[in-house]
Amino acid sequence: MRLVLGLDEAGYGPNMGPLVIAVSAWAIESDLDVFRGLAPLAPEFQAAPWSPRSHFVPLGDSKKIYQPGKGLSGLSFAIRFFETILDGNSSSKRPCFELEHLALDDIDRVESRPWYDRSYQVSQQPMEDVVFESACLSAKKKLAKLGVRLLDFRLRVLDEAYFNESVSRLGNKSDVLGQMSLNLAWQVLRDSVCLDSFESIEVYCDRQGGRKRYAALLAHTFESSHPQSPVPFIRATKEAPDISTYSMDYSGTHVTISFQVEGDSLFPPAACSMVAKWARESLMERLNRYWQSVVGESLKPTAGYAVDAARFAKDIEPWVTKLCLEKNLWWRQR
Repeated sequence: MRLVLGLDEAGYGPNMGPLVIAVSAWAIESDLDVFRGLAPLAPEFQAAPWSPRSHFVPLGDSKKIYQPGKGLSGLSFAIRFFETILDGNSSSKRPCFELEHLALDDIDRVESRPWYDRSYQVSQQPMEDVVFESACLSAKKKLAKLGVRLLDFRLRVLDEAYFNESVSRLGNKSDVLGQMSLNLAWQVLRDSVCLDSFESIEVYCDRQGGRKRYAALLAHTFESSHPQSPVPFIRATKEAPDISTYSMDYSGTHVTISFQVEGDSLFPPAACSMVAKWARESLMERLNRYWQSVVGESLKPTAGYAVDAARFAKDIEPWVTKLCLEKNLWWRQR
């Protein structure tokens, strides 16, 4: 049996809104090749927009599933599915996929910002159980056939002020993303129970920008995450334009770590892409509702990216001044 981790993020580029980093952990009891992408999971899982008429569970790069202006129904459907297959979860424990559970280390800090207060959360339309059950039954059977079980999901949520502080401390936003992502992955490994039951560990990451070499970053983040343990020898097995792969031993278990271009085409990072996007868009809905409550309902919402973020910042500028809000609290320096 293999322990497989996926990593991905949402919100790396915008000037407004949070950066969300996700890690998923899976047990695979078969010879399933993760590098085959979503092919082994089709047609029960598809990287496509979802509607109540769809007969599949959406899974893939969130950009192929999320439709701006059409709500979070596709992502919310997938997250409800993840919740039902999470090992150890039951209907009595729901909901596990809420920000206060997924982002335990960050949620109090994030929600202390008035524009992320949970009172501004947009309520989601309930899904008909008949639609949900009919679409998910075959998906669950496919995972069982492939010997795939979901073990854990965790998030880091970096609000604007914390993002700016981290960039100042670490030097640039690429290092922030790299260190936060790998620290979260090491944390999941460190907290994993019965690690001895896994024959190997595989970690799959989306390639971060144009970086090809990750050995130093892996060693540094391991050291900061395991201050009482010696840093293992990390071997670079491949550093190519499309993929960088490393190997090491962790508590006596062989580990391979891959950073691949379009890594979110692989199902473990793809699930992270979706949950991270859902978390970011949920928080952006809060942000927009907050500023509309301050400025007025005529304020056009923003997704937080470059040109439109500048427009939004100009629209709220008089109220920012009245509220005495420093720019580093609500605008991400790049």
